[in-house]
Amino acid sequence: KMSKIIFMSHPLDEKTPSYGGRDSLKISPNSKIVNGVGANTSSLLFSNNHMGTHMDTPYHFCENGKKTLQYKAEEFYFSNVGIINHPCTSAKLIESNDLDLKTVPLDIDFLFINTSFEKYRGDKKYINDNPGLHADLAKVLRDKFSNLRGVGFDFISLTSWKYREEGRNSHKSFLCNKRSLLVIEDVSFKELNTSQIDWTMISPLRTSDGNGGPVTIISKIK
Repeated sequence: KMSKIIFMSHPLDEKTPSYGGRDSLKISPNSKIVNGVGANTSSLLFSNNHMGTHMDTPYHFCENGKKTLQYKAEEFYFSNVGIINHPCTSAKLIESNDLDLKTVPLDIDFLFINTSFEKYRGDKKYINDNPGLHADLAKVLRDKFSNLRGVGFDFISLTSWKYREEGRNSHKSFLCNKRSLLVIEDVSFKELNTSQIDWTMISPLRTSDGNGGPVTIISKIK
């Protein structure tokens, strides 16, 4: 049974890509048992908290938007998860017409979009030729899926590097709404070998500043 519990988030390391290649993560040892001290400890230095598999809260783009610590634990648990496939090999803005939404149950509370762009992770293409989501898609998803609370995808940002102005509008469309949608970027589908997910749990790094940050995603597959 435990083999059906999978990770859908990337591990953090110094090779973790960042949007446009502008930021970095530095992991350094503070102490080592081999040097005669009592414990191994490390320091983590992020130049930007939006790196690796991470979430965007509404406060990321909305001055009065919901912050990380304002979410209840239950809001990071999703029991009706949909997956939709839309292969992408280069920058584009994914619109509703690109997605076969009829294949997704109407009662979903979270939607994963699998573009297979993850295969470019580690290449420059992943950080400067990534697809993004069109601003109009947010309204379509809200209207069609009345229980939807979040979306996740396997590219580095909801904003395509080549469509940055449109990407800012897209972020606002998804986040700055009375019914905001939690956005999870840089998701991993490597362990997913089925089109059905029983449930998904997102565990965020809970910081007081609250505009988002790294998350661990655990899912049970059917």
